Amino acid sequence: MRKALAMVLAASCVFGLAACGGSGSENASGEAGTQTTTTEASGDADTLKVIQTYDPGTFEPGNNDEQSYQRIVLQIYDTLTRVDADGNLQPWLAESWEWDDDTHLRVKLKEGIKFSDGSDFTAEDVIWTITRAIENNLPNAHFNMIDPAECSVVDDTTCIIGTKYACATLPNHLANGQCVIGSKKAYEENNGDYLGGAVVGTGAYKLDEYVQGDIIKLSANENYWQEGKPAFRKLEMRIVGSSDARATEAKTGAYDLVLAPNSREYDNMDTTPGMHMELGNTAKTVYLLLNTKKAPMDDVKVREAFARAIDVNATVTLAYGKVGKPAEAFITPGILGSNADTYKKYFGAGHDIEASKALLADAGYADGLTLEMTVESADAQRCDMAEAIQAQVADAGITLNINKMEYAPLREYISAGNHQMCIYGFTASTMEADGFLNQLQPGSDALNRVGYDNQEFFDLFKEGCGTTDQTERGKIWEDCLEMLMKDYVCIPLNHYQQFVAVNDRLDGVWFPQDYEEMHYEDIKLK
Repeated sequence: MRKALAMVLAASCVFGLAACGGSGSENASGEAGTQTTTTEASGDADTLKVIQTYDPGTFEPGNNDEQSYQRIVLQIYDTLTRVDADGNLQPWLAESWEWDDDTHLRVKLKEGIKFSDGSDFTAEDVIWTITRAIENNLPNAHFNMIDPAECSVVDDTTCIIGTKYACATLPNHLANGQCVIGSKKAYEENNGDYLGGAVVGTGAYKLDEYVQGDIIKLSANENYWQEGKPAFRKLEMRIVGSSDARATEAKTGAYDLVLAPNSREYDNMDTTPGMHMELGNTAKTVYLLLNTKKAPMDDVKVREAFARAIDVNATVTLAYGKVGKPAEAFITPGILGSNADTYKKYFGAGHDIEASKALLADAGYADGLTLEMTVESADAQRCDMAEAIQAQVADAGITLNINKMEYAPLREYISAGNHQMCIYGFTASTMEADGFLNQLQPGSDALNRVGYDNQEFFDLFKEGCGTTDQTERGKIWEDCLEMLMKDYVCIPLNHYQQFVAVNDRLDGVWFPQDYEEMHYEDIKLK
């Protein structure tokens, strides 16, 4: 496989490398993969054909905090725990877990699981994956609380994961796609080649071929521990970066699944013969992030003024149409810590130009000011929102320039804190608010995207992590979120729904609520 991959990569270098992305974008692709390639029409009973948004560049576990990246690696690797269709945490590679004390989680693994190369999956692989990610500073906020010095292997099926501070929701964090477990043996024997022999997991599929900017081909893992799965023996994931181009492909009916096409084409795709649209709720909210360290956004009055000038309902409806869910809470309703009443306290006044003008005058900008918003150029919905907001805030005397960037440079730009504001998404993937809040803690790149250096906020978060009573923990999460609302650190826009064009021949398509992953091993023919 390694030789074959090397050959196709060399042949395809003209496409360029798609840089690793973050957890914010539905597209997260820049311009990579906007070309399409002729494919056979769907109908092959042996092959599941998918159009996705992202060119991974590597298949390294934990390399990237972008949802689209996780959709890929989760076909190859597994996590210790998993959130089911009802939003409940279930054992996966782990059989069970219990706390030895406040900071040491003892994990018992399922027995008899093998990697795709036939080697045994053991506790050593778990601890190696975690410690390697931390030591190499991979962008995994879900490992932020883990102390590698306190992690250990007890025996082949038992390990202890130690944390820097008490974290009652650690098992929930371990369900995130960034926390997939790799093979230590494959890594060492193949010199860490995550475009070749090191790509070995316990997941439903194994990597056969990867052409950058074009296609990923996988085949069923004959050692997969889930009996009878996957139903499709082959999986082909075509990379198409433009949401408009994905919508066009959906209307051809040539693919089984088309992820995140342009929502403007929803009705046309839903009435395409042989295709229909399906929606799935997620724990993600798309925000307007306000950089509290970048003038003049370092003034809370300016931040609140901007929030008052926006008509969120009109903005989201314009951009997303029937798949939009204008924000009604600071994080997705139903997630522990979400409180609609508190949200209304700070954002309930909605679009209020006169209030915005008054706040700007108090901040010393009675004559208006000029600001810049950064947005991903390939994301049609986010660009539409930016343009709608541009028109709305003009009435308050704010001249808003829109800085459209490809995803890779955008991520670098905002992670360095160079922006005044940007449209970006955060996901409460633990099904509690800490899945969002942990991304704004010291040690996370995402903290630079809002610049909220508030020790009181950090301390309160740790207090919540150490609270074992769920009801009490939920109250602390509410208090953490209220701090962000009171200081207008970000403005919630859209509670994101997955929208996927699905071939009528498929059964078993479902949408996990915690993230935006797709479990292709569960899909079969009707």
